[in-house]
Amino acid sequence: MRQAPTLKPLPQLRRNRWLSGTRAWLVGLGLVAVLLVGLIARETVFAQPAAVPLRTASADRGTVTSVVSGTGSLLPAGRMNVSFKQAGVLTEVDVKVGEKVTTGQVLARIDSSTQQAALAQAQASLATAQANLQATQSPLTAAQIAQLQHQVNNAQQNYNDSVASVNATNQADAATVASDQAKVNADCPNGAQCSQEQAQLANDKSKQNMDAISGQSRINSASQQITSARDNLAVQTQVKPNSLASGQAQVASAQAQVQTAQVALNQTTLTAPTSGVVISINGVPGETAGGGTAQAPGSLAPQPSSGTSGGSSAFMVIDDNSSFVAVMPFAETDSARLATNQTVAFTFDAIPNLTISGHVLSISPSATVVSNVVDYYVSFVLNRTDPRLREGMTANASVNVAQADNAVRVPNAAVRTTGGTTMVTVLSNGQQVATEVITGVVGDTYTEIKAGLNAGDIVVLPALRTTTGTTNNGGNLVRGGGGTFGGGGVVRGGGG
Repeated sequence: MRQAPTLKPLPQLRRNRWLSGTRAWLVGLGLVAVLLVGLIARETVFAQPAAVPLRTASADRGTVTSVVSGTGSLLPAGRMNVSFKQAGVLTEVDVKVGEKVTTGQVLARIDSSTQQAALAQAQASLATAQANLQATQSPLTAAQIAQLQHQVNNAQQNYNDSVASVNATNQADAATVASDQAKVNADCPNGAQCSQEQAQLANDKSKQNMDAISGQSRINSASQQITSARDNLAVQTQVKPNSLASGQAQVASAQAQVQTAQVALNQTTLTAPTSGVVISINGVPGETAGGGTAQAPGSLAPQPSSGTSGGSSAFMVIDDNSSFVAVMPFAETDSARLATNQTVAFTFDAIPNLTISGHVLSISPSATVVSNVVDYYVSFVLNRTDPRLREGMTANASVNVAQADNAVRVPNAAVRTTGGTTMVTVLSNGQQVATEVITGVVGDTYTEIKAGLNAGDIVVLPALRTTTGTTNNGGNLVRGGGGTFGGGGVVRGGGG
């Protein structure tokens, strides 16, 4: 019986202690690094650049529009700040907030007792002035004229009677003196002295002289009475121009005072200047309402306020929601390009498919500075309205600030400015030629070329940026960055 062979154990392998532990890991990482460096070198140093297709565009003729854009809010075009034009104590308020009112409707009243008294006084003064003028203008009645004529006749009759009486007295005195003289001549012949007769003659002559003087005085007085009566008749029956003019001026002045007093009385009642909805009332009966004037947007672009709509100075604010204006801020550089009546297109965040045309109404002359940003508020008028529009909705405005029609134009990306010189790259006979140009209106898409290019010329556009690599095209270095345009293009303005 054979004995089974005895199996010997295999010899154990000797482990290399140098590659054990941390050294083994370091060697592995080194090999991986060498592999990565090789791959990168193959993709960069030894790789050939891929050919990038040349992007070009043709200069053509068309319209270039420059647009300035802004965003703001809608306001009612008919908003009115309504106040009493004079101060007074409120006696009644006839409407409520949210109530619809119509033009001319009574809104409120203040105490009018002072104004009523002033009107009554002015009316009394007018009545007096009118009576005085009537007395100056109107002729005398027939009875009054007859009375004055009777006075003239009486004076004339008195004159006639006085003349007759004086003449009779003078004749009697002359007869007495003649009789006395005859007695003297008869009784005292040849110059004899007859004292009694001569004394009588002297007395009668003295009386004759005194009667003559007295009689003439009576005649003169009677004649003066005739003149006075005739003058009185003429004055009473004739209108003097100066008196008439003075009376008319007094009446005109009194009428003006009545009108002023009536206006003051009317102003104690506040009425609606327009139809709309009352959105605020500042005051209750018993309080004093201050004087003020109504104002609506239009002359100046309104600016936002931290107070209530309509402002604290207005007694009442009424909105006419049948039409709207848009108010929005613009940066100072953009506002300088705006002018009244420029056309504008409105879009609305709340109504995506709605576009409404309009125009610039006004530009605020004063700036609003917030965080060192200078803005100017601009008001716009919407040419039409839409039932979906509401006060306060966001409105976006695109204003045409410049436009060139039938202009030679190229895409904005084709234009570049270097050292103050504006240039494009023209592709001519397969060669790229840098060409200086003069630009005009610059829009969002196109730039107007006033000189340097003709319609039909081919211009080179910057290459599209790729996600990796670097390429050089048309003289413009383009570095990777994700599918946008690079080099050359300078976008100015907005629109077109």
